[in-house]
Amino acid sequence: MSRILVIDDDQGVRESMARMLASAGYTVETADNGEDGFALARGNAFDVILSDMRMPGLSGLDVLQRLREQRVDSAFLIMTGFGTVETAVEAMKLGAVDFVQKPFFRDELVMRVHAAAERRRLARQVDLLQRQIRPGGGLDELVGDSEAMRRVKEMIRRAAAAPGTVLITGETGTGKELAARAIHAESPRQSRAFVAINCAALSDSLLESELFGHTRGAFTGADASRAGLVEHASGGTVFLDEIGTMPPALQATLLRTLESGEVRRVGENEARRVDVRFVAATNADLEKLVEAGAFRRDLFYRINVLRVHLPPLREREGDIERLVDLFLRQYAAGTEVSGISEAARAALVAYDYPGNVRQLQHIVQRSVAVAQGRVLEPGDLPEELFASRAADAQSRAADGSVATARERAEHDMIVAAIARHPGDLTATSRELQVSRTTLWRLMKKHQIQA
Repeated sequence: MSRILVIDDDQGVRESMARMLASAGYTVETADNGEDGFALARGNAFDVILSDMRMPGLSGLDVLQRLREQRVDSAFLIMTGFGTVETAVEAMKLGAVDFVQKPFFRDELVMRVHAAAERRRLARQVDLLQRQIRPGGGLDELVGDSEAMRRVKEMIRRAAAAPGTVLITGETGTGKELAARAIHAESPRQSRAFVAINCAALSDSLLESELFGHTRGAFTGADASRAGLVEHASGGTVFLDEIGTMPPALQATLLRTLESGEVRRVGENEARRVDVRFVAATNADLEKLVEAGAFRRDLFYRINVLRVHLPPLREREGDIERLVDLFLRQYAAGTEVSGISEAARAALVAYDYPGNVRQLQHIVQRSVAVAQGRVLEPGDLPEELFASRAADAQSRAADGSVATARERAEHDMIVAAIARHPGDLTATSRELQVSRTTLWRLMKKHQIQA
């Protein structure tokens, strides 16, 4: 059933409207001034907002204007006992869907709210259909056709269709938030909110307030009641990045929410029902954190219902080239750079990328910015791509084992094949019966220039 927010400084009107709408089956919250109403509504958690026109502080039109600036798409109804045609026109220009004069009867109120809620539902369906027919979004944002990425995409499809919580694991920079957004976009919740929060970026007290909200006066600076991100995402998905850093006390609060489907704002006794799917991500080994006592075992079991593991970029053979081309198009737009040389591409493909996709993205961005010509050359790439090669060569030269002899034979075979096909790495890889990507990695390994 739709969620309704009533904003009115008259307690009698506010409570009367809440009773009327609740008896019609709606979930109703109230605010006694425009500031509190705006704080509650800006998270896009309500289907319909009814606001009095004239209130101390923020008026109904002020609240409407601020919400539209925040791109909140809740259906907005203005109500007043001092209605004029000019006021109605002004409210409609700002995006109000209806104008109600006090006093009004229950049936009229319910009818207008129902019409507004239905209008918003249809608008969201249209937006959803438009996003579905537009290219990109969801799994399309996860670039890569390697076997490793095909497995990831298939697991995301399965996780999206299932109702349980999801744990996304993987090294830093592998695209865990993109995977979480893909799960949301492929799920039945795709038309509702996706809210992401980095657990490591906020202090313990601020993280609790952001997630679960607070009441007025709950702590210094809490001048108004505020719904948390979990409430705002009702019907949608909450993404908890770096969940391994969440403090123990807050882990217990999150566990209660996962088990009960309820949230309790800081400083409030009342529990509120929410319908949210949680997706968590970590680059840490949560099992080790559990054994060390730094992460709750019961919470780990609760979030680890479905797991998606993102492989590091070095294990995604063939994907680096596609990502290089993607980032090159993205960052070269509007510049004189129009391409990349074979040697520079080989250097990019051969690198191990401890920072994964994010590191590759920054390398391409930086290289385009400092490029000396229209084509990226090895000299435009950062030194980190080449720094370890001399050390590797010296280590191999000092080793007189059978393994070293095998390495030298491999080196000589590659050099000979390149000599037979000068400038044609495709023909070289075909002769050696390896892929171009594998050939580039072998060339990097043996310090062989293209």
